[in-house]
Amino acid sequence: MRKLMKLCINYLEKEGKLRLQGVNAKENIPEVHPAIQEINYYDKDTVPVDERYDPKGQNELFKDKIIREVCFQDLLDQKDKFISIVASAGSGKTVFSLRLAKAFSLLQRICIHLKFMDANYEEPLTLRQLLLENMFPGHSEEFYTACFSWMQKNDDKIVLILDGLDQAQYSLEKLSPKMNYNACVPVKDLVFNLCTKHFFPKSLLIITSRPHAVLYLPEAARPQVTYALGDLNLEDTKELFLAFADEDLWRKINTTSSQMLSMCRNPLMLQMIISSNIHPSEDIGDGSTPTRLFATVMKNLTQSGHIHNTEGLDELVKRLRVLAFDATKEGKVVLTAKQLRNTGVNPATIHDIVVQLHTHGLSVNSCLFEGNTKFFFCHQTFQEHLTASYVVYGMPLGEFQDFVETSLFEEHWTVVRRFVCGLLFDLESKAVSGDLLQKMEILKKYLIQELAIISEKFMEMKRRGVSRRSQDYEALRDKLFDLYACVREGKDSSIATKAAEHFPTTIHLLQPMNSNLVPGFCFVLKHVTKQLNVLSLWGCYLDSNSFHEIASVIKEMKPGQIGKMIIEDNNLQPSNIDDIIGLLRVVRDWLRMWACFIDDGRRRDGNQDEINKIQSTLNESQTSLEVYVDLFTTLRSQK
Repeated sequence: MRKLMKLCINYLEKEGKLRLQGVNAKENIPEVHPAIQEINYYDKDTVPVDERYDPKGQNELFKDKIIREVCFQDLLDQKDKFISIVASAGSGKTVFSLRLAKAFSLLQRICIHLKFMDANYEEPLTLRQLLLENMFPGHSEEFYTACFSWMQKNDDKIVLILDGLDQAQYSLEKLSPKMNYNACVPVKDLVFNLCTKHFFPKSLLIITSRPHAVLYLPEAARPQVTYALGDLNLEDTKELFLAFADEDLWRKINTTSSQMLSMCRNPLMLQMIISSNIHPSEDIGDGSTPTRLFATVMKNLTQSGHIHNTEGLDELVKRLRVLAFDATKEGKVVLTAKQLRNTGVNPATIHDIVVQLHTHGLSVNSCLFEGNTKFFFCHQTFQEHLTASYVVYGMPLGEFQDFVETSLFEEHWTVVRRFVCGLLFDLESKAVSGDLLQKMEILKKYLIQELAIISEKFMEMKRRGVSRRSQDYEALRDKLFDLYACVREGKDSSIATKAAEHFPTTIHLLQPMNSNLVPGFCFVLKHVTKQLNVLSLWGCYLDSNSFHEIASVIKEMKPGQIGKMIIEDNNLQPSNIDDIIGLLRVVRDWLRMWACFIDDGRRRDGNQDEINKIQSTLNESQTSLEVYVDLFTTLRSQK
């Protein structure tokens, strides 16, 4: 058994190396872990949610099903159970499962890690062949017999990790009969008997998957516990980022396109962003917006290694655009082989499309599509970008006008709308004519019209005294900030100027404020020339970077341009005191900053050093501004 354990560990060492091709990574990649939540996955209201398209993404997939937050150690403490680990695309399920396997091995447990994609055998086989002979070939009959016999007698010391159920070519939806350990049967029957714990009943069985595949397991074969993986926290994100790139690139992205940092919390997106910035596409420019990032990825897709496809990849991409648009329109993210064939895409060749990010062979180890019996893009955002690309480049002009007028500004198309604006308006290096120019003018007209309508409704609610916490008020505010994100994605100053004309004179930012929306808000705000009565960041829980981005724009506004400003209840750091001081020239009447700083997870008011700096600035400015530091402290100019 020592020999088997060594074979398992050698396999894990080989498979567990995390590398981004074409980038000089550090020798030791840090072990970062996503958030882990135990979820109530099989309640009566459960539906295959992973098959539904949701423009908000997958991060909120299980928000109503969370039982508790757990840590990595909680999974290591599991015994005698069948558990599943579910996560959306690009979350690092395979890397996580390999690290689990290594951790179990250190606890002196026999841990066999098997990928479903490597176990799609067509011929019948035995359980011994599946777990031992095919995993560790080249050993004697005596070795396999002894190991398998020991496993049957000591199954409480065994951990089986089966990675990527959604990539199995077979279905486990139908019941399989109980088998004996020596039965030579289809692999789906072996897996089913593992799930029911008929095989190795005292072992720990762990299956990883996208959510939808686990939902289809019959009740007899369902896991007893389900954990959901979320995004990396900011500290782990930075640590992993710096394993592949340097601090300068982190600072550059933080400064020029901070919304990318939140995208980096998904390991797949982190790889895409790093690679696109290290080797940008010459005719697209810097990857400072999601549109530019994905345009770079898709541009170089046409140079990808694609073994079986006999026609040009340009033509294939056009078909993928149609496929993506149809799926998004129907509200789906999981596709069948029949749907692919109906669009002229051969399912057998899709897996050979590797996303390449540079002409010299730099690639991310992920296919554009994943799965076998069911297909899906390796990240939902690829589907959304391809959908937008169809709208811009493939949709007939008349249909485009009707789509923009009747559909594009609905919530369902929120992310697609941003990409459409980015593709049509971000024209710094494009020569546009014909239908594309007409589409650009159509979209500009309706975008400005929508901005005017939403802004007016927003201000009308304010005049009628509607609470800023009412659902109607929040829905309009959400829509307004989404439109600002569209303007930012297009990077068109003329549209930003029009948006600024309709900017509400009294506005409360979102609570809490999504950092992805900050760049759009700032892009419009810097074009605002009118007087603003109230600008409230109350309860936005802005981090240091987001607040700095907003404050940097405000500092460039005219003296006294903002009447009253609230920065209460945010997550600022001591370094943000310089940003606050920069606001004092622009705010005319009063600034409230109660509990705007955070230390060790607790919010606090300004300390004495910060108060002294603000007081000194007020004394020098000869202003009538009042600064409310806390409930009992108000600062004014003393000259």
